[in-house]
Amino acid sequence: MSDQDAVPGAGVKLRGAEARLREVKKRIVPFEQDDPQIEPLFINFAHAAFLGDDVYLDIGVITLESIDPTAEGVGDFAVISRLVMSKRTAIAVRDQIDNVLKEGERAKGETPNAAP
Repeated sequence: MSDQDAVPGAGVKLRGAEARLREVKKRIVPFEQDDPQIEPLFINFAHAAFLGDDVYLDIGVITLESIDPTAEGVGDFAVISRLVMSKRTAIAVRDQIDNVLKEGERAKGETPNAAP
């Protein structure tokens, strides 16, 4: 996995504006994080990939300014951290995220996986 990959795009919502990106150009940016309890890391995009038996998860941001209007459907993904984990850990993380989202939907009275 290189630090300059272009990966398939996805629907991204940035500051209330939705964009459908056909491609996301990934670049690693230097980032120093303070105490996560005081200053949590904000992300709005992630890309996962398998390499051997490990799952790599690049997390970061696509800013509205980074979407190039001359190259329709292309955005710039600033990777601020790369996580690597076993498949078992990735499944556990997925399950935890699913559970948190379902609890939040139930608390709001929403129906999980319901059509909009």
